[in-house]
Amino acid sequence: MNLARPLSLLLLCLLLTLQAFALKPKKEYDMIPDTMKLPYEKNTIVTEDGFHLNSWTFLPSGTDKHINVVLAYPDAGNMSWWTSQCALLSQLGYTVVMFDYRGFGHSEPFPITREMLYYDEFVKDLSAAYHFALEKYPHRSTGIWCASMGSIITTFFTQQVHPSFIIADGYVTDPKKIQARINAQNKHCELPFSAASYVSTANKIKAPMLIFSGTQDTNTPDADVQAYAKGKPNVKVINFEGAHLSGFFKIPGDYMGEGYLNAVDRFIYEQVLWPRENRGSRATPERHFSDSLNKH
Repeated sequence: MNLARPLSLLLLCLLLTLQAFALKPKKEYDMIPDTMKLPYEKNTIVTEDGFHLNSWTFLPSGTDKHINVVLAYPDAGNMSWWTSQCALLSQLGYTVVMFDYRGFGHSEPFPITREMLYYDEFVKDLSAAYHFALEKYPHRSTGIWCASMGSIITTFFTQQVHPSFIIADGYVTDPKKIQARINAQNKHCELPFSAASYVSTANKIKAPMLIFSGTQDTNTPDADVQAYAKGKPNVKVINFEGAHLSGFFKIPGDYMGEGYLNAVDRFIYEQVLWPRENRGSRATPERHFSDSLNKH
């Protein structure tokens, strides 16, 4: 597998690790899929309240696994910051649907106060993108890849729909804890009223969930993630030595992101592909996973 734009990935690593929960949308794109010469589609998604969202979909390269992955990114930049990662995931056979929240990138403008941790309207955006994926690319299992603020949006979305799986990077276990940490730094953070129900909603998630958690993460500390995962058989945590959202770059592999993406691929195989393809079998997925990887 070829490494897509290693320099852009390094730049993204720096940008993401410097973010500290402040809404910082960017209108201009730093990269567009056309430059990567990979199959993709450009679409417009309309939300239930009439907002138009810009969307890119990377189509699967090689063997199509018939699985959709919808990206819910963090609180800064726009979807172009995640182009390389999504392109690499598509090369493993996934259909990867990207979209910009309202007020981000080339989606319809929306008034944003930087001090807000998130907006409830972003849940409507994710809902529209998720249902778009179901309709545009049907007969597939559909899950969510979320990061930082995107994990808040995903958690609230699970009140409406149970996705086939959730991949979470820098999972927020309680927005009120984030607010307290920010305010302790003599900064100001505001929360929507919905934050009061977040913890109970998070504890009700039933979808298979893989969380990447950095041992040096001060934004979403590993101690919080471990406490959340305790006693939840549907939640698996992968630790790495690194800061917030740096797992893609820190987990070892032959190329940047390989270790991270292999962990994602294995999790989806075990939780979605294997059960779908081996109903009634007593065999376990572990013994077959290496053969599956060799087919990519």
